[in-house]
Amino acid sequence: MIFMGSEKYPAEDAFESFLSAHGGSSNGATECESTRFVFDVDAAYLAPALDIFANLFVAPILRREAMERELKAVESEFQRMRNNNSVRLQQVMCETSVPEHPYSRCFTWGNVESLKHNPERDGINVREQMLQLFNKFYVAPAMKLCVYGCESLDVLEQYVTQSFSDIPAYRGSYDKPRSETLTVPYGGGAGQKPTVLHVIPVGEKCSIRLYWMLPPMMKNYRQKPWLYVGHLLGHESPESIASLLKQRQWATDIIAGTSDRDGYEFGSFGTVFEVRISLTEQGLACWEQVVQVIFDALHIFSSLAAAGDLPACVFEELHSSSEMDFRFQEDDIAPVTLCRELSERMLPRHNIQQHCEGDLLRYDLIQGGFDISSVYSLLSGLSANNVRAVLVASSFADTLNPNDLQTERWFGTKYTVNSIPESVIAAWSQLSNESIELSVLPTPNPFMPRNFSVLPLEPVIQVDNDTPPDLILTTSTTQLWYKRDRKFLVPKASVSFLVTLPEPTAAIHMLAELHVELVRRRLQHTLEQAETASFTTELDVRDEAIEVVISGFSDMLPSLVLVIMREVLRPSTTFDIESELTLARGELEREYRNATLSPRAKAYELRLQMLESRAVTTDDKLEALQSKYGHESDLAADLAHLTVSVLGCSKDTPVIRCMVIGNMSREAAVSLVLDVEAVKTGDSSLLPCEPEPELEPEPPILAPRCHTIALPPTTNGLLVRRDSERIGERNSVVEVYFQIGKVGPTDRAYAILLRSLLAQPLFHELRTKQQLGYTVTCSIRDTHGVLGLNLSVQSASHAAGAVAKKLDVFLHEEFPHDYLLSDERLSPKRFAAYVQTLQRAYARPDATLTEQSERYWEEIVSGRLEFDLDARVATALGDCTRQGLLERYQCWIQGSTSCCNTCTQSRDGNRQAQHRSSKSHGTRKLRVHVVGQCSPLKPLEQLVPPGKTPFIITGDLHDFKRELRCYCHLTSD
Repeated sequence: MIFMGSEKYPAEDAFESFLSAHGGSSNGATECESTRFVFDVDAAYLAPALDIFANLFVAPILRREAMERELKAVESEFQRMRNNNSVRLQQVMCETSVPEHPYSRCFTWGNVESLKHNPERDGINVREQMLQLFNKFYVAPAMKLCVYGCESLDVLEQYVTQSFSDIPAYRGSYDKPRSETLTVPYGGGAGQKPTVLHVIPVGEKCSIRLYWMLPPMMKNYRQKPWLYVGHLLGHESPESIASLLKQRQWATDIIAGTSDRDGYEFGSFGTVFEVRISLTEQGLACWEQVVQVIFDALHIFSSLAAAGDLPACVFEELHSSSEMDFRFQEDDIAPVTLCRELSERMLPRHNIQQHCEGDLLRYDLIQGGFDISSVYSLLSGLSANNVRAVLVASSFADTLNPNDLQTERWFGTKYTVNSIPESVIAAWSQLSNESIELSVLPTPNPFMPRNFSVLPLEPVIQVDNDTPPDLILTTSTTQLWYKRDRKFLVPKASVSFLVTLPEPTAAIHMLAELHVELVRRRLQHTLEQAETASFTTELDVRDEAIEVVISGFSDMLPSLVLVIMREVLRPSTTFDIESELTLARGELEREYRNATLSPRAKAYELRLQMLESRAVTTDDKLEALQSKYGHESDLAADLAHLTVSVLGCSKDTPVIRCMVIGNMSREAAVSLVLDVEAVKTGDSSLLPCEPEPELEPEPPILAPRCHTIALPPTTNGLLVRRDSERIGERNSVVEVYFQIGKVGPTDRAYAILLRSLLAQPLFHELRTKQQLGYTVTCSIRDTHGVLGLNLSVQSASHAAGAVAKKLDVFLHEEFPHDYLLSDERLSPKRFAAYVQTLQRAYARPDATLTEQSERYWEEIVSGRLEFDLDARVATALGDCTRQGLLERYQCWIQGSTSCCNTCTQSRDGNRQAQHRSSKSHGTRKLRVHVVGQCSPLKPLEQLVPPGKTPFIITGDLHDFKRELRCYCHLTSD
């Protein structure tokens, strides 16, 4: 309601329309103790955007007639989150708190029941309550503001003074809000006995969560003892808690700590410390013993703390890590995120400014020496008498007594609450006989960097004008692209590998993902140490390859790369633990089962299944995995064959693509990659290489292996419609995808411009005015080099067919006539503003080494190698005209027969016609409907005239695609 106009700017969409025209966005959210409003915008338009924003709090209109529409939006968002397990569990935690505590009534989502039905029943005027809340809390003393801009501090201060000075210190007769001192809402401190909750989740889950509600710890932000204790509990060193639980086949993962950015966990009411353990079925059956292991470790830590013997070296590692991040931080945090965090920290309950104003910016930095007393104080609260255990398992739906189940009020989560027997509490309160198996302290971290020097600049070269990486090495198996950083001058580098797979069958994909899962498990300790040393690691199966990306301080980067790549490339012929393969397979199966549970995820997969010529679905991979049930030896043999014949030493070994960028010399980069290649070919000596392999005169460029189907032109599009996975699903998702084709910079620029122009009117019309659903999005999709415009609506209140019909009306009637052709809605000045904003965005230099690395790597992975694509798009945007946009809208969206040919553009700028045929007509349009099994049912074909009915694909998508052709790969002249 706040965003919907002010007395100074009364148009309902004034703010959103301005932001849309100038590359911005906005959002708002309410947590336990605060509400935030944020926006971002093109830097050149900060001042006018600030004034519109400020007036929303000076004098908002809060239209009575808009309340009903916004209530529907709130209900839609509530329905969208209804199956989110984290949200559902949090609401259970609130409901089972002390009834007298405000925490027990905390429901920050809102829905029709809380904002309409209940107030009507109780005779409450919601609008009056809203106005009272606004008048009481939306006053200057209760508000904190953070503004981020390119201007000087004096100019920014002037902006703020001019726009925000009219926000009053109080409104009418309302006094300044009073802050009350709150006690903890649950646990021993609230007078509750230790309890165990059994919760039935949505989807395949099996875990235990231990919660301790502690007093507020905001005053400890400099030392952050929760990080220290969380590290002691969650580290992956040999004979650690994690290692012991895995060895006993009880658990697969453990995470410990608290989130000081979560309003439900870190507030004036207290601090939630959590230990979260992913359980096996065996671990679930003996969960009390699992918890005993945790308490054994806590007893050991407490004894060490009481004696003053907790190791300071653990604190020093954490301190060094935060210091490195602070000292060499890149501007990779979004300005809007930074503003949100800083404004939150300024609130009185955090008490940061009372200690030191400079700590607002140093909040993430661990400061001072090791204060063992703060750790001991935290450990004292992690007792058996203060614990709350929450078991979450899908199997509870079949094993719990229905008569014992309670139903959470808002999200309908089924759960039970029981006191933990005193005999169990007594056992947890003392060391067990098996505690001798624990070696609870982490081992020293070998990846902590010590050398932060930057390579000296050559005398001749002083600047970096976005020179792309060079292909400096080609061997029989490997290609290496390299660029030395001369711009950011930070002691960091990034190393990326792409190991291609053979013919992509479901079995090969499944085996590759199983191999990656096993690698992650073997490397869990290494990856944890790497994260502590401020490295980021990515290890995944991407399209038809295994991708590894490792970034961080260049000092220890080569050592980390070799450790990780040895595991990635080593044959999986033996398993260190007998159960290793079984645990990994079980985890992968759960991942497959949960992959398409949400309608949005299923719609995404269906679209790609239609567009990719060799698409492998989650169901295909799950079937391949399940076919090995009871045949562990066969699965192990298949996995060994994959890693030996595909990733090992074989004449058919696929080429590895590598990129090294940053603070690493050319010689060091070549040496590192050849060392990795030595691992791959079975030469483990890793001795310095002889003379560098010669670069071929014209090295072969790896062509993309993934192909995209060319959708056939149709009058009304294709329709793929499937039911949701969940029986009780209320949400439906409607996607409409318009395939544009393989295009050059000019058409790519027009596509980007169209998306930018379309986004705000689409949201305002379908979400704000018609309330079709809370999630309404518009995006450009690049599917293996083929561009498309994708629009998506998720709705819990309207049938998929009804949403699709209204979406068609908007795209084919309202948007072209009321917006594109309207001089009032899209004046030349407004059109130019959109173009200029996009130009600045695409011409903007990379802000960080990470951003530059990701952009270059995407070109190498795709095989496109157009490293200057963004710059060429920025240039092409300058030549975009309204007439050119209208022509392409007619072609791409309306299906005009005069311009239905897809055009590409070669690197020299010449336009090349593709698929030219005088018989072509219609658009390359694909509709995907995932219909919630509990949502209204109105098929599109029943809502439109016969001549408007789409072609419905009811059978197997693979069979349908068999007759369609693929786009050929675009090659440069």
